[in-house]
Amino acid sequence: MSQVVRGRLSRELILDAAVTLARRDGVGAVSMRRIAEELDVWPMSLYRHFRDKDELLDALAEDAARGIAAPAGDGPWRDEARELLRAARRAFERHPAGLRLHREPRLHDAGLDVLARAGFAGDEAASAWAALLAYAAGAAATEAGAADFEYGLERLLDGLEARHTSPP
Repeated sequence: MSQVVRGRLSRELILDAAVTLARRDGVGAVSMRRIAEELDVWPMSLYRHFRDKDELLDALAEDAARGIAAPAGDGPWRDEARELLRAARRAFERHPAGLRLHREPRLHDAGLDVLARAGFAGDEAASAWAALLAYAAGAAATEAGAADFEYGLERLLDGLEARHTSPP
């Protein structure tokens, strides 16, 4: 029997099926065909809700980022970066589409805002944020313990701060 009552297919149902599939078989197994099999629907019916697999994976990343709050913007930049990266790491750990979090605009903008308030400019802020987010993703993927994650994060922040405050 179909999991989807005729005419009741929704974005949420498709996303739930994609998460289930990714958790069970890995993110690489997620395809429109496999999701359609999970839901017992025709693959083309998914395209009413998502243009393509990329759009679906971006929606999964948005769902993963939903629990990450942007910093208030009134604290020390290191504290704000630390909290944002801890939250990102948790999202990477619990959500199979976490690897796409680097493309999620709200998380990206929040990280750049923290670094901009610290005085990092354009390209340097973008490169620094990409490195920090890659570190959080790697720590989650390798299941690094909290103490190891914190140690590495502090060293990265030390390096950014030293580079930013040292004369050219």
